[in-house]
Formats: sequence, C-alpha cells, structure tokens
Amino acid sequence: MTASSSIPWEELLRTEESLLAGVAAAGLAGLRGTLRAALDAAPSDNGATACLTVLDALDHLLAENEPGPAPMTSPAVPPRPSVPPLSAASPMRTLAEELAASAELADFAPGAVPPAPEGPDTEERVRRWFHLTLLRLPERHADAWRARATAVEAPAGEPWRTLRGWADEMLFPPPGDGRPGVRTVRDKTVEPADLAELVLSLAGYDEDLCLLLDGVWTGGSERLADPQVLEAYRGELTKRLELLQRSPQDGPERLRAGVSVDEALCSVTHLPPGAPGSWWSRLAEESHATVLEMGRRLRAAGRNVEAVLPARPYGRARSHTRGDDIRLGVGGRPGDTLTCLRLWLRVDDQVFPGRVVHRGQE
Repeated sequence: MTASSSIPWEELLRTEESLLAGVAAAGLAGLRGTLRAALDAAPSDNGATACLTVLDALDHLLAENEPGPAPMTSPAVPPRPSVPPLSAASPMRTLAEELAASAELADFAPGAVPPAPEGPDTEERVRRWFHLTLLRLPERHADAWRARATAVEAPAGEPWRTLRGWADEMLFPPPGDGRPGVRTVRDKTVEPADLAELVLSLAGYDEDLCLLLDGVWTGGSERLADPQVLEAYRGELTKRLELLQRSPQDGPERLRAGVSVDEALCSVTHLPPGAPGSWWSRLAEESHATVLEMGRRLRAAGRNVEAVLPARPYGRARSHTRGDDIRLGVGGRPGDTLTCLRLWLRVDDQVFPGRVVHRGQE
C-alpha cells in the first residue's frame, strides 16, 4: 500500500498469537466491506477511482497476511484464529461495529455495544441498535452515520408509525421483525401527550433506556425493557397526563401537574443521557419549554408561581435541587449537569426542589 508505506501493517498482521494483530485485521476487513458497499451504491461518486485503488490495496494486504494452516507439531499452543471472511459479517453489522468503536460513541454514549451475533433475528437487532443509538448523539454526528447506513441498507418497505413531533424526521426504520418503524411529522404545537406517545413508542424498542422516575416502584430494576418496569411507568405517566388534562387552565394546580408530566417524560433516559444536540436532548427541551411557558402565562395572569430549569454547571444547579440527584462517572465533562429530571417549582410559599443527573468531579 504505497499511501501507507510508512505504517508497518504487514509486520503487525503477520504477528502470530497476537490479539492486536487480530483486531487490526478485523478493522481493515470491516473498512473494506463498508467501502465496497458504498461503492456499489454510488459507482459514479467523485472518489470512486481512488476508492477502487484503496480496495485493491486492502485486498492485497489482507490476502497476503492471512494466517497459514495450523502447525501439526504443537497441539498445546493453538494457532491464532484467522480473520473471518468478509461474508461472515453483514454490511450492517460491520457499520454497527464501526460505530461502537468510534470516537463519537466514546464521547457521547460510552458503553453502548451492538447485540451479540447470535440468534435468528441478529440482523434486525443490530439495525435497531444502530438507529436507536444515533438518537443519543448530536445531530451532526447522527446524520453522518445515517448517510453511511443508506449505502448498506435496503429501502424500508414495511409499515411506518407516524407520530407528531417538532420536525419531519425518521427515528428508525422498520427493524425487519414485523414491527413498524417510527417517524415524526412536524407540528407547530407539540403537546405533552404527543411527547408521551413518542417516549412510549421508543421504550418498546430501545433496550438501553432506563427509568429514573422518583417514587415509582419498579421491583428494583431501572430498565424499561423489563415488562414490569414499563407497565409501572405507563400507568404512572397516564395518571399524570389525566391530572394535567383535568386541571384548570388558569390555576397553579395546572403548573404542578405540568411539572409532574415533564418529570415523567424526562425521567426516561440513557446512562449517560443523550448528548446536547441529540434527539433525546431535544425531546427534553420541548417538554421543559411547554412547562416553562405555562409558568410564564400564569405569572402574567397574576399567579404567584415560578418554574426554573436548573443550570448546566452542577455547582449552580444544586441551588435548585435537594440532594437526590444522580451522579455519574461518564458523559459530558466533570461538573456538568447532564440532564434535568424534574424542574424546580415554587407555588406561593411552597417550594418543590428539582432533580438532575450530573457528571461527578474527578
């Protein structure tokens, strides 16, 4: 490979009984597969000629450095396993593994890993994991990975579930297991009930979502993938939405009910929570904004109420919380408020503290 003659690829790949050699070979094989799939999808791309040269070089490098047959004289030391052939991993699996190893995931969703390659529905689970994970990344990163996925995915032909949201966007395509994909259409006014429908829809797919709703008994589990937890959450969210609907438009009770619904929506999160600029972060912003606007209208009408979103630096947010905040060792920067689970609220002389997830100081 002339472009990388200074990099000792061959020396590394020929190293026997080396984990690093296996990782390097698997990474190059994955790159080769992704480039081939992208070239097939866009043969007239401006980079097609250069891509062919790179693919030829990768083919030559990987073919020359595949381990030979196992030695017959030393059964006590098994040979290093060869890199599986390219056809063993689907293009979607290869792309998902690249995402899992990316700097973006290390920064914004550490610990997220694709499903293990076992089971009859592996491809469907990998596709679902890939698209749901992108909802945790800032939009600029998520869009770049989605563009790469279009080169390796067949067009979705199964039914879609279309919900109201703040933008026209695809959340994830039909996963291939018979269930519909989920997408949203932009609506000028997104109500708490619309946000609740979005949260419940995603909770049925995303196995990494956690429930951090204070005071809801879930049998000791935080995972919404647990049917018991999901059922408890669904019942609590429904109860809070009904209370908001019954509350008088011009009374302080409505603001208390709005904060309660906002808490239920924003307490469904990942650990760490979705990064600023991600889809999940935007959902929380939409929910908070509805309640904060409700508080402004009530104050303008003469009500002695106030709702506050705790500050991003946790040192300042603590003035609006009471000590039951959740401290993480990952996500954001040390000292950051990562997400608000409950707004701070004052109604006349009564104060209801907020609650946040924050990154601990190192």
